[in-house]
Amino acid sequence: MSEIYCKGCGALIQTEDKTLPGYVSDKILEDFEPSNMICQRCYRIRHYNEVYPYTVSNSDYIKVIDKIKEEDALIVKIVDIFDFSGSFVPAIKTLTGNEDVILVGNKMDLLPKNVKPKKILNWLKLMLAAQGFTVLSSILVSAKYGDNFDELMELINKYKGKRNVYIVGCSNVGKSKIVNQILKRYLGEHSDVLTVSISPQTTIGLIGFQLMDGSIIYDTPGVINKHQYMHYLTRPSYKLTVPKKEIKPLIFQLYEGQTLFFGGLARLDIISGETGDKISLITYFANTLNIHRTKTRTADDLYRAKKYTLLSPPFTPDEDVPKWVYHEFTIRDNQKYDIVFSGLGFVTLRAPFCVRAYAPFVVGVYTRLAII
Repeated sequence: MSEIYCKGCGALIQTEDKTLPGYVSDKILEDFEPSNMICQRCYRIRHYNEVYPYTVSNSDYIKVIDKIKEEDALIVKIVDIFDFSGSFVPAIKTLTGNEDVILVGNKMDLLPKNVKPKKILNWLKLMLAAQGFTVLSSILVSAKYGDNFDELMELINKYKGKRNVYIVGCSNVGKSKIVNQILKRYLGEHSDVLTVSISPQTTIGLIGFQLMDGSIIYDTPGVINKHQYMHYLTRPSYKLTVPKKEIKPLIFQLYEGQTLFFGGLARLDIISGETGDKISLITYFANTLNIHRTKTRTADDLYRAKKYTLLSPPFTPDEDVPKWVYHEFTIRDNQKYDIVFSGLGFVTLRAPFCVRAYAPFVVGVYTRLAII
């Protein structure tokens, strides 16, 4: 039998091991056309909303990268605009050997509606310049609602020539949703083709679709960033941390010696603020995540007593959330900054300030110029 690949995730179809991607029964293999074949994993994700975590091996991922290296292609790099640094892979040009990159900031629908896209694009330019990363062009889209896809396709057609196009990025930035939108809007598909889920690395292998001019657009497996919360939470907890609609920012006036808890996943202590004793800050987290204010001197006791109840998620000791550490940030200029908890959210405040940000030691916590 010639090799058949799952149309939903790109895994090699196999009939031997139910626990691995690509599995189908012998009967399914006999009854379905190879071009429409989806594996059991994709079927159960789509129809039963089940979770099948899987990590693409380094060797398998290198095979994907090597294929891209073999040709002069256009790279469309997707980042999560809500978690730019956590989803940005500056080494993508080195990995693929391709210099031509279009940067796509996805999930613009999560940002408050009063935020002007031009301001976000200008911020992106600053972030790219800080990384020494140049792109052909940048654009903001919403894969969920299909916003700005005509403009995205114009950019792709402008820069690709006759070349193939590879959609690349970290897990859960929306690569497959973007390809699904392209297939439905411009290639005549009536429903989603690629399997989409909140589980990391739903896409296992390269999945290619022919464009009108004969070139191919490929979806690729997501790069795993172990500094994001998604890898340490159960599904019920993770679902509460992932924004699904426009974020409603919350404004707090905190005094020195006060603390904010973000569920039981992160914490921010105010050491000193801009007026000497008080600081104004704005939080940008999923609307489903509980934010609790308390005094810093009692914060440790509160955490021990109310973890899994008031301070949740996580909900049970069974969740393998690593030990917390703190990061202290002292900034003395007069600009606005974000304190970012990678994959969870961020807090915006104006310097000068000194704060301590607590999170599991594996989670990325950093400061940046404010995005909003």
